[in-house]
Amino acid sequence: MRVLVGAALMAVTITPVTTVRAQQSEDQRLCAAATGVSSEQKLDSCTAVIKAGHATPQNLAVAFNNRGNAHLNLKDYDLAIADYDRAIERNPKFAIAFNNRGTAYRSKGRYDRAVRDYDRAIEISPGYAVAFFGRGLAYQNKAQWDFDAYLNEGRYEDLAIRDYDEAIRLNPKNAAAFNNRGNIHVSQRKYDRAIQDFDEALRLNPDNVLYLRNRGNAFRVTGQYRSAIADYRRALSLKIDDPSRKQVEVALKELGVAN
Repeated sequence: MRVLVGAALMAVTITPVTTVRAQQSEDQRLCAAATGVSSEQKLDSCTAVIKAGHATPQNLAVAFNNRGNAHLNLKDYDLAIADYDRAIERNPKFAIAFNNRGTAYRSKGRYDRAVRDYDRAIEISPGYAVAFFGRGLAYQNKAQWDFDAYLNEGRYEDLAIRDYDEAIRLNPKNAAAFNNRGNIHVSQRKYDRAIQDFDEALRLNPDNVLYLRNRGNAFRVTGQYRSAIADYRRALSLKIDDPSRKQVEVALKELGVAN
């Protein structure tokens, strides 16, 4: 009788192998998915893949990188960096992980540290457009907030433009790179060049409120008020966040135009 009870208990606790494999396969799919998965789902699935202990070092590096991305999206930057560290330990030539860790450091305001990671990503993969864009953004951020940039006026803007140039050469459809380069030209009072960049950004992404507002501002500074008003009104007709809406409304009011 005791043997029968023990057998019954074992039957209850055993999980079919096919069920375990199906769950592992689903976790792998969700961990690897580029879209259609929430950061929380990706976090859970990548953790399950890592804890399962079946992944090769290469695949384990990918799982740590992808979990780092989930932490990054959730703005848990230190946890993201820790996972990118683990990914790089398992694959020292993982350019994507270096790039992503650079983005996490940049998000923390550690621009020099970010640049070193972008440097390494580019060294490993010289045609990596995303890393050039990220490094350009780190230089642009440093130009705005760093004391060394204050002492070396224009240095980091020039470095950022150089990287945006290369990012655009490698990926001519990178609207954000055109927009960011345009913003630097505005800061340098090169308004015609800025407007050209905003034109291209908007050609690639016509409904981007940020690009419309930026071009509107450049038009306004150069006295092209009708064009500025047209961009501002177009921006207000699209889905726009409250801070941007208020900025555009103030700009129109200062131009003597009703919303």
